Amino acid sequence: MILSVGAIEYYVDSIAGNDAAEGTSPQTAWRSLANVNTAELRPGDVVRFKRGGLWRGSLLPRSGEPGNPVTYTSYGTGVKPILQQSVERSRPEDWFEMEPGLWSTRVSTSKPQKAKGTSGAEADDGTAIPADVGIFICDHGARWGVKKWRNPNWEVPKIPKWETSVRMENELDYWYDPDKRRVVVKFPRNPGEAFKSIELALTQHIVNEGNRHDVVYDGLWVRYGAAHGFGGGSTRNITIRNCDICWIGGGLQFWRRHEKTGKILYPVRYGNGIEFWGNCSGNLVERNRLWEIYDAALTNQGRYDDETDVTWRDNVIWNSEYSYEYWNRQLTRNIRFEHNTCVDAGFGWAHTQRPERNGAHLMYYSNRAATTNFVVRNNIFCRATEWTCRNSLDWRYGLLHSRNLVWNDANVPTMRWKDGKDLRLYQWADYVKELQMDLDSVFAEPQFADPAKRDYRLKPGSVGWTLASDGGPVGARNMPGLDEDQSLPPKK
Repeated sequence: MILSVGAIEYYVDSIAGNDAAEGTSPQTAWRSLANVNTAELRPGDVVRFKRGGLWRGSLLPRSGEPGNPVTYTSYGTGVKPILQQSVERSRPEDWFEMEPGLWSTRVSTSKPQKAKGTSGAEADDGTAIPADVGIFICDHGARWGVKKWRNPNWEVPKIPKWETSVRMENELDYWYDPDKRRVVVKFPRNPGEAFKSIELALTQHIVNEGNRHDVVYDGLWVRYGAAHGFGGGSTRNITIRNCDICWIGGGLQFWRRHEKTGKILYPVRYGNGIEFWGNCSGNLVERNRLWEIYDAALTNQGRYDDETDVTWRDNVIWNSEYSYEYWNRQLTRNIRFEHNTCVDAGFGWAHTQRPERNGAHLMYYSNRAATTNFVVRNNIFCRATEWTCRNSLDWRYGLLHSRNLVWNDANVPTMRWKDGKDLRLYQWADYVKELQMDLDSVFAEPQFADPAKRDYRLKPGSVGWTLASDGGPVGARNMPGLDEDQSLPPKK
């Protein structure tokens, strides 16, 4: 990396750093995320987080200028530096038994305070859980909780349609109590004794980049947050590359209410791996790995906004409800989703506890935008629980599907097409004939190098090896992270 004239490199070490130091060398590194968030960074400056370190809270990036971005990256050896939006409750003393089989985190006696340069995620005495918990993560994903929405002691005579139960009935069912700022979980013994690690993911973005421009993120591990991994609207010239994003989403976005009566109808949960919300332009997302995402691994979406010149390429995605989601209502131009490998949509932690199950690689909701040059090409889409693709309105005039390798079980539709009628097209030939899409794509099972180790490179000679528009293999070619040990759980 060549620094701009006058640019400064800053170093951050979560173990040996000192916030009172200058931060301009590994020997004088800062320690906290708060120092990073409040630093007066200039275009061209670089912030380096030490590999092997962990920082809790939200990163609030600074903008650069065209051709001279602010960069957030790493230094040292070991696993990527971790940015994490969760609180840990792994010790037996973090829990007490409310009644047989119901365990609560310790209750705070003070109100939360927002520390300088942070998102306000910590309370004064360290016991409060100050935001809704969207994921209850045990032993880094070996097990997880199922979110419930009511106090376990409330008597409710009629079960709402959106709830499977008003009570916590099964092991690891949990509920976030916003009044006492605690988590209550059903478990036969102290959770802190049963698991080595318990992380409670908070409903706050991990990287909160709204209204930022000319920023590069390279080589970070973003995990355990119940809102978005990277989130924010009105972004320009953002590059996200070589990052790992996992265990994201599931937090409460809002309570849906009846328009006339105001009566609560159901809760809405959310959370995407990388989201560009509205008025995004010139953004590049490449060579990332994303897994265990509540909603979409990748998405650009907006209401009455412009979405232009966004490229998604060489990313590897698995176990997310959607691999890619798109919708807009104003203007969309030059969106490219190319050479991505998308596997097992809907097979993640969130699927069975969602109010609506929508496991799909391509989730095109109601796109009313004037759309041109929207290209989905040279990708692999392998297995989904509900359908490979769902489309709610007909905007094929601006959409190209070309040279993709698609595979799914015979009982899963290739396309759910909702435009005046609800078509579920199971057979590949029926889909191609009916919609005239993917005319040069192939429906066949890809042969991956080592899927048990999440090595989703195509084996030489596999179907798709010469399918791409340049005669080479489809899917992610610059496969991210295969030379690094990020302690990925094996495929079950």
